[in-house]
Amino acid sequence: MENDYSILFKRGVTALNNNAYDEACKMLTECYLIKKSFRCNFLLAAALAKNGDYKEAGELAEEYLSEYIKNNDYFRKYIITNAKAGRFVHLKKVLISIDAYLSKEERENFRKLIDEEEREYLTVNANTINSLRKQIMHCGQNEALEQREIFKKVYFLPSKIFFQVAEYLLNDPDIHSLIKANIIDDFRLLKVTKQVSFYFLDQEKHKLVPEKLHSLETTTIYNYLKTKLLEDKNQFLTSEGWHEVRLKLILLYPYEQRIVQPTELWLHALLMDDPSMQFPSQVKKWSALLENELLTWEIR
Repeated sequence: MENDYSILFKRGVTALNNNAYDEACKMLTECYLIKKSFRCNFLLAAALAKNGDYKEAGELAEEYLSEYIKNNDYFRKYIITNAKAGRFVHLKKVLISIDAYLSKEERENFRKLIDEEEREYLTVNANTINSLRKQIMHCGQNEALEQREIFKKVYFLPSKIFFQVAEYLLNDPDIHSLIKANIIDDFRLLKVTKQVSFYFLDQEKHKLVPEKLHSLETTTIYNYLKTKLLEDKNQFLTSEGWHEVRLKLILLYPYEQRIVQPTELWLHALLMDDPSMQFPSQVKKWSALLENELLTWEIR
């Protein structure tokens, strides 16, 4: 196995150096499947990028993001590759997440690089971006399953257009609540300071400032329910139950702490696992709303 890897790796590197990018991608992909390493990841991502497969290259490089950010030259390549794929929202999240570790000069240089790449991307892909923008903005006309697929494309829009489209979706009552919850959390991670409005699960319009929001995973209710479910000895039921409860908490974000209490009653209300249980009217109301919203998401 080790000999096979060494031979494939040498051939892949040689092909890359000789600009034979198809062959390099094939050889280095086989190597990566045999044994993952940052070195192989870096070379395979480079080969994919040279071959024009920027999206695949960017997503592959993300597996070793912690290594890329250790070296400014590597990180510049990471930025350029992902920028060519249109992953500007992802890049801005990454830059925010490592901000505390950057010097003022590094921060300015990386921001400038992303801005330059974004301007170029906007110019080169103007027609495609405009078409994509229109398609995503009208995805509320589709059923939830189609909305899911169309919404994934929003992360390949330049960041300025992403914010415009995402805010439009928040105010469309026909957009599924899970999509809106994801957008709000994206805005939180991107430290959006302006007040935004959105239709919540109750179909009422609410306003908030994303930067001031909490992370769902750090809340008492999230960790209480997760712990209670993970105590179950049946691993399959634990996994399935937690998946459902977690999605319901996401549906309630960012108001889950106002609505749900860390109690056995609420655990059963979220799981809907005991038809004989009687719930207070408000608990019953939210439980029914959540169950219906998940059914429309077609997760079962």
